[in-house]
Amino acid sequence: MPVNRIYFRGVKTFQSVFAYSLILSLVTGCTSLGTIQVISQPVSMSPNIIDIQIHGVCEEGHVLIEHSDPHAPALVALGRKKSVIQGHDTVWEARVDLDEAFKDQHVSPNELVIVVRCQTHGDRVISQTVNPVQSDNLIVPDWAKGLVWYQVFPERFRDGNPQNNPNSWDVTPVEWDMDFGKVASHEIELAWNRRLVDPRRFRGNPGRKGGAVANVIYQRRFGGDLIGLYNQLELLSKQGYTGIYLCPVFQSRSLHKYDADDHRHIDPTLGHPGEHMDPGPGHTRLGALEDPSDESTWEWTVADQWFIDEFLPKAKSLGLRVVLDGVWNHVGMDHFAFSDIVDQGDSSVFVDWFDVEFDENGKLFAWQGWGRVNGNLPEFKQTESGDLVAGPKAHVMAVTRRWMDPNGDGDPSDGIDGWRLDVAGEIGKPFWKDWRAQVRMVNPEALIIAEIWSDAGNMFHDEGFDGQMNYPLAYAVSRWLSIGERKGDAQLCADRLNAVFQHAPEHDLVQFNLMTSHDTERLASMMHNDHVRGYDNDSSRWSNTDTYEPLRIDRDDRDRALAAIAVMVAAPGSVMMYNGDEYAMSGADDPDNRRPIPWATIENQQGLLHPDSSVVFNEAVNELLRLRQDPEMESLLRFGSAEFIGIENGKEGGLLLVRRILNDRMVEFLIADDPASIQGDALWPAPQKQWGEVSEKSRKFGVQGGETVVRVRYLIANRP
Repeated sequence: MPVNRIYFRGVKTFQSVFAYSLILSLVTGCTSLGTIQVISQPVSMSPNIIDIQIHGVCEEGHVLIEHSDPHAPALVALGRKKSVIQGHDTVWEARVDLDEAFKDQHVSPNELVIVVRCQTHGDRVISQTVNPVQSDNLIVPDWAKGLVWYQVFPERFRDGNPQNNPNSWDVTPVEWDMDFGKVASHEIELAWNRRLVDPRRFRGNPGRKGGAVANVIYQRRFGGDLIGLYNQLELLSKQGYTGIYLCPVFQSRSLHKYDADDHRHIDPTLGHPGEHMDPGPGHTRLGALEDPSDESTWEWTVADQWFIDEFLPKAKSLGLRVVLDGVWNHVGMDHFAFSDIVDQGDSSVFVDWFDVEFDENGKLFAWQGWGRVNGNLPEFKQTESGDLVAGPKAHVMAVTRRWMDPNGDGDPSDGIDGWRLDVAGEIGKPFWKDWRAQVRMVNPEALIIAEIWSDAGNMFHDEGFDGQMNYPLAYAVSRWLSIGERKGDAQLCADRLNAVFQHAPEHDLVQFNLMTSHDTERLASMMHNDHVRGYDNDSSRWSNTDTYEPLRIDRDDRDRALAAIAVMVAAPGSVMMYNGDEYAMSGADDPDNRRPIPWATIENQQGLLHPDSSVVFNEAVNELLRLRQDPEMESLLRFGSAEFIGIENGKEGGLLLVRRILNDRMVEFLIADDPASIQGDALWPAPQKQWGEVSEKSRKFGVQGGETVVRVRYLIANRP
């Protein structure tokens, strides 16, 4: 959900303690300083990948990394000259997959030779030993590096089981394909009745921007559920996705479920596989024998068991990892602890869980909610240092254990694979440090991703998170392709992206690279509404009706949307696609971005000779996503080093070159903000002459009409 723009800020850090033995090789020659220094740093343990830096080579030099066999030297990698600050020495670097490098070699493993060649100073040969050692320092899970995540907003994804749909007095069941912008008369009537029953929670505002629809839209229920997603898992796997990130699925009355009533249970309107009679709000209570800090005392509902016994096993059998949304900062009004305070007043056993005040009769009078006093999202109470107080903290730890190791047998293989953490900046470091330790204790390979909209590097590693929702990437790319004051300035975009990926590589490789989410306008609409504005600003169809077009999508918009997705695929880190963006759906900011996916329209186009633009766009997106599973490119795109280069192309706009290198292989993406600017081979900047293009692996990508938006070429280095 949206986050207040007050976050952890600090100096970006770079790891200084390596999980590999650090060898300093000092060799005279080829430098004004008289020495050459070689440093190795770990990137991944499985596969066994390291970064090698060579300091002290002069500007005219060249660096080769070879096998140690003096009788049959073979090239492992070419050194790349890294941009350095003026006044500092030149740095050459290479990323090496040791498992791949020594796979077919009859030489001692981990013995490398650094060859420095310089016409002025002659050649130098440096023996380099890299001894991998186990260390707690490299603790970001390797499986999560470079995945392709599909973000699912369950209530609007697909209705797989109409028998579990919400239908109590507090919601309005509607048809999946209804006109989202219109209001039916029965919606007005139900909204009026809700205000009579609970005027504090269901307040009407006739003058609200958006008119009648704005007063009814949040209570609509289309019936989307996890069963609908379950039935789509095979298709998602074929389309190139390797992970599912689920927006909240815990028990809640809202459509978004960021206001959990009970984190202990999957909402039955999402996870019940049979017939569920919706009891409505106000029925969430803790059982007499249930201890909120002991998950072994909690019951398992039908929806809980289906999620654990059916959904997770199927996803994992298809190679799909599953991450849940953890919302530990606030809960809903019907949360069992808050409901108990409403019922029992100041005698409630949960009175210390929240910031609350009572009247002279001991009845609840006021509470701190997220965003405002007496809001619908009561916040868990925090200590002065930013930790959650003891009660809710112990409960959150128990919830964490429940979903990571459901049967409590010490084997987390039957649980989820990690967490995405909502409004992570709203809770202090002491909590996150302890919570991370709990997660790692249950499953050392679990992934932890924070929703923080600014750079969160000072909270990575053992401070809390493995990575973040990479909104800083979205800022750079959206300004280049659409909404920036210097739209089309590819060099500025490249500079910004190079700055985004400056954390330790293990963290950069798990970032959730995204362009949009359920908290922003949709990608195609962002491209269409390309007037100058800030990211996630001025994008509501209701408050900006004079400037924002929420429904129209043109060919050019789809071209630039595909270019943005290509940047996500090409960049280090994981790809995160918000469901529906892969079909170029239109939509302004919330709630317009949460319209149901029009499956009937999409599926009616399947197999047609000339399908509509959304299906054609989806096919192009899937082609790009599947590059991350291409036998030659997969390891490059998941683990390779990265460089972003801007190429100006006159009046036709700029081109962004994304270069990924691992060992002696390279893949380059040439991405255009306008298809007219990417025609012709002369646009490719020439790499070092040792790099030879493998033509059968070079490809072009476009949306329609045969025009190219993205070009990809695959190269292999030859030993000079």
